[in-house]
Amino acid sequence: MRWLLSVVLCSALLVSNLIAAPAGKSREGGPRIRPQDPRSAQLLRDGMARSATFRALVDQIEASQVFVYVQVSPFIKASLAGQLTWMTQAGPYRYLRATISPDQTSNQAIASLGHELQHAVEVMGDTNVVSEQTLVSLYKRIGQPSSAVATSGWETIAAQEAGFQVRRELVDTTGAVMAAVLTENVHL
Repeated sequence: MRWLLSVVLCSALLVSNLIAAPAGKSREGGPRIRPQDPRSAQLLRDGMARSATFRALVDQIEASQVFVYVQVSPFIKASLAGQLTWMTQAGPYRYLRATISPDQTSNQAIASLGHELQHAVEVMGDTNVVSEQTLVSLYKRIGQPSSAVATSGWETIAAQEAGFQVRRELVDTTGAVMAAVLTENVHL
């Protein structure tokens, strides 16, 4: 069954890359971060535009052999803002899914996505992660049990710090935009 899932996933990836790749600018395997819905795409654009930390995480992933499918989903557990899950491995490529809760403001969702992208960077750093089991082993080694998911969730300080830093940068850019608007209005 896993083999069939891998074949279907790889076929879909090849077709989507052929359709989406601009002529002459194709990269082997295509983009590494792949939004699965319009809100995910918007969160990625806003995060890249407004947070240096978020941009750095995206750049690291884009330079890797790890693919991250991003989706905003109402099916995520109510206690979670986001979650990273293992999908599969095909050849040198590893596939992850970052799921974000829709019950967040844009800034909260971008910070949650930054948090999950840090988890993807952690997976990138350990080539032994090739299955759900080895993903759990990584987090047992580098993380701590998550209070949000009592039975199977894990958390790392690096991901928590990344999420907090992205949120601080988002607030800073919002403040700068508001200050510019207020200054502009004063001069009118």
